[in-house]
Amino acid sequence: MNIYTHFFHRGAARLKRLAAGVALGLAAHGGAQAAIHVQATRVVYNGKAASASVAISNKSTMPYMVQTWLDTGDSTAMPENLPMAITPPLMRLGPGEEALVRTIYAGQGLPTDRESLFWINIQEIPPSSEAANALQVAIRTRIKLFYRPAQLKTTLDEAARALQWRVSGQSLQVTNPGPLHITFAHIQGRDAGGGAQNIEADMIAPGQTLSVPLRQLNLAGGASSLRFGYINDYGGVSEVADAPLRR
Repeated sequence: MNIYTHFFHRGAARLKRLAAGVALGLAAHGGAQAAIHVQATRVVYNGKAASASVAISNKSTMPYMVQTWLDTGDSTAMPENLPMAITPPLMRLGPGEEALVRTIYAGQGLPTDRESLFWINIQEIPPSSEAANALQVAIRTRIKLFYRPAQLKTTLDEAARALQWRVSGQSLQVTNPGPLHITFAHIQGRDAGGGAQNIEADMIAPGQTLSVPLRQLNLAGGASSLRFGYINDYGGVSEVADAPLRR
């Protein structure tokens, strides 16, 4: 048994707590550069596939331990007994090396009529420093994992175009009647001077309604449509130019 296998079996739970604490403590360390790079911004797990994977690489000149786990939205929690597993939970990645992190669904426990959302956590753990009083920076990368059941017969573009938009008082409401999550890149309307203005929004889950403040947008002036962009399955931005707007 090598030292890393021994460390995993003997101390994985302690390491998990330590890694989470370090990551949270360094959240404000804006100048830190990650050694472990995740080569995607999201993972879409097609229900027809046996697994879904994301590539990671060590861009540093030193070996790093890498820990992975899933959560369901709370970045401070490490839930157990999920129907989705991630492997390997702990690995050593040498300088310049790449590896695949895989997610595997147990086959039951998730809805079949809509997408499920998880978060993949990839925590780098730097090697011990020989220097006295050295500050070591450990960075956690967290990306979305969408499990998309095989039974769903729609695409992300179709789901985005099916969103329902309406003005209600001082807010813009958007309802998602479809089975997929839609992550917004931007929502644009026209201000009183005719220029485009962005409204901030994040993601809308299946069956959810979001209420977004209109702020300085002049949508109450008679606009019948708006423009928005959403993050597609490849991490790029796709545009919907004329989404109908009800009042």
